[in-house]
Amino acid sequence: MDEIKIWNHIIDWGIAQNSNLESDPEDWSQEDFLTLKTSLKNCLPHIRYFQISGNDIIDKVYPYQQILDKNLWKDILKRVIDSNRPISSIILPLRAISDPSKILPPRGDSDPLPPHGDSDSNQTLPPNLISTPTGSIEPFSAIINQEHVAEIASWIDDVELPYSTMNIPYEFKLLLRGSRDGFAPTSFWNLCNKRINVLIVMKVDSTNEILGDCDDCFIFSLKNNEAQESILSRALTPERVIYCNSGYGPSFSSGLYMGRSGYDLNQPDRCC
Repeated sequence: MDEIKIWNHIIDWGIAQNSNLESDPEDWSQEDFLTLKTSLKNCLPHIRYFQISGNDIIDKVYPYQQILDKNLWKDILKRVIDSNRPISSIILPLRAISDPSKILPPRGDSDPLPPHGDSDSNQTLPPNLISTPTGSIEPFSAIINQEHVAEIASWIDDVELPYSTMNIPYEFKLLLRGSRDGFAPTSFWNLCNKRINVLIVMKVDSTNEILGDCDDCFIFSLKNNEAQESILSRALTPERVIYCNSGYGPSFSSGLYMGRSGYDLNQPDRCC
């Protein structure tokens, strides 16, 4: 269900709980808005406001803006104006995707899964959260933010108009985090072997470069404080991209690979 439909249902439910409220909020007093806010106090924190389109924000959410926290409403307006503008409000994780067309097309025989491999350590965690294989909730990456995810999703679909952070069509699930699961090649093989639709992201300690590969279709370098622009390199011969050797970590031909068995992949000279 679209997030705006959830918002509409919640508003309708809240009004139905208070027979004194008129159907048109234009006729409401401050006390009326406070009444609705009180009725919905357990519902409002669970709305994904930043996944609602700008038009729906203006048409559907704006009339009830007085029931929202002032700082949250300011952040919502900031994102309507500029989807990449920094905000202080927490961005809730994407809701589970039930439409199979939104899952990356499979390349093999294993079960489809859009995971996210993460091999960084001791980085500042962003507010974006996902569910882990164990069912717990934690930041989806210590390396990339929502703007990076929107850019990668745009590369996946090869769209002419890049996605914004409010309309990312994929859900990412964390399979491996180096600081949690270890940096040895065996960690990668134990947790990621025979998985499909895999996004690998790594950060080079000595240069702060953010590198990665997505589903063996392309490798990339993401913009950050050190790099002004992202770089995308698509595979010309996808069938020859992967170097499959259990003695190595993720290896994508000669373009990007991580060191051999017996080495700690957290060492600066083990990523090429």
